[in-house]
Amino acid sequence: MKKKNVKKAFSVKKLNVSAKKQKEKKTQKQPSKENVESKKKLDYPDWTKPDHLHYNDHKDLKRFYELYKEQKFTVALEFASNLDTIIRDEIPPEIWKEIGGKLTPKGEETLQNTENNEPEKEAEKHEAKKSKSDSSCSYVFRNGKLQVLNGEYFSNGSEIIEKKFYTKNELEEFISQNDKTLFGETTVFIDNTKDTNEYFSAMFLLNFKEQEKPRMYLIESIFSSESMGIVYARITHFIAYLKNKNYQNNFLVELCRIVEADKEKKKELQEKLKENQDIPELLSEMLENRPSILLIKDKENDVLDLMQAVYVETWGKMVRQILIKKHSCNNDAIYTMNPVFADIWKNGKSKKAEIVKCTEEDHLQASSDIVKNIYNEIKTALLETDSRLEFNPKKHYISIHKGKNLAFLHLRRKSVDIVVMYPEDDTRKQIKHHRIKTLAISVQKFWNGACCTLVIENSDNLNEVISLLKKVVVKA
Repeated sequence: MKKKNVKKAFSVKKLNVSAKKQKEKKTQKQPSKENVESKKKLDYPDWTKPDHLHYNDHKDLKRFYELYKEQKFTVALEFASNLDTIIRDEIPPEIWKEIGGKLTPKGEETLQNTENNEPEKEAEKHEAKKSKSDSSCSYVFRNGKLQVLNGEYFSNGSEIIEKKFYTKNELEEFISQNDKTLFGETTVFIDNTKDTNEYFSAMFLLNFKEQEKPRMYLIESIFSSESMGIVYARITHFIAYLKNKNYQNNFLVELCRIVEADKEKKKELQEKLKENQDIPELLSEMLENRPSILLIKDKENDVLDLMQAVYVETWGKMVRQILIKKHSCNNDAIYTMNPVFADIWKNGKSKKAEIVKCTEEDHLQASSDIVKNIYNEIKTALLETDSRLEFNPKKHYISIHKGKNLAFLHLRRKSVDIVVMYPEDDTRKQIKHHRIKTLAISVQKFWNGACCTLVIENSDNLNEVISLLKKVVVKA
């Protein structure tokens, strides 16, 4: 009976202890909702998560930072003092001193250097900000003309209200109607917006600021509501046109057709030509000088930035962005451009493009022995006829030149394709043993006259080809 009572008493005591613990747990102060939220929103500085330390060490540094932000300096100091030295060394000396910690001589030196560098850092920030603002430009419409604004216009504190381009066409019209103001007097702007297809650029910019190295830009306007999937497909296609030799000739032919259709632009380009140079040759040269793609957008676009960061060798090197925004101020239509066209390469790491001279060997190295023999036989025979002839290697062909281009030789792997500047009907009367390709009128305009292509795959009956070319040479 006595054992029974003891057991019962023990059970009652155990229940009382358990109840007491439950009561204490309930009465413990729970963290407030505000504290929990503040910890979630706390922006931890970089020194709380150094790369060389483990994730658990990061947690300790973040806990220290939380105590510091809550101004629990005594607790923070005690907590940090129990950390390993390698972890504690990450705490900035100014914070360590603020919570009451004693700095080592090295810590004092670090703090001194930090304080001394503060004015320099502020100056750097100011210069960076100044540099950033200097790369943009503001414009106003006055008397129907876009004019550059100076800083005094905004000095009276007038309210600037941001407006929007309502359509992509409005943005493109603004660009095409004000090209000289936006891009400079040394440029020639070609508007193809009314005649473009899905995968051909709507606008082109030819920059002659450096006479020896004129640059070509394919311009694409990016409207804020536009599908980025379509933009990606177009830009990728443009890059293929510019980098892939299989597409370049077609690209040049189409671009030449566009120029031919615009008499005003054709005349403007002719004034830029060097001696003994024609428009197809100029455009071909510009295609060799690392052309670029210029994206003109009406709104910041993170996806475009991401594309350039991911596709470094294509988008990163070939694509540049310009932001044009529309505003209203003092009843004037104000436009801003950032960066200005002259500065689009300043932030890039791209080196100046070097013009690589092509040689006959460059064209012949991938050709078969048959092709090499055909080329050498044609060259030898024609130079015997007229020693003044020039065989000019270009990136895409070797031209036969005598005051003007008489023929263009494309050395393929297994054939020599010769664009001969001679009417097709007359050519067919003389060439009976080699294939003749008819060229579209637009392609003939690209080569600058009536022409057709001879496809020479072997040296049999090569005399008839040489005879035709001699006739063209004598006639020149």
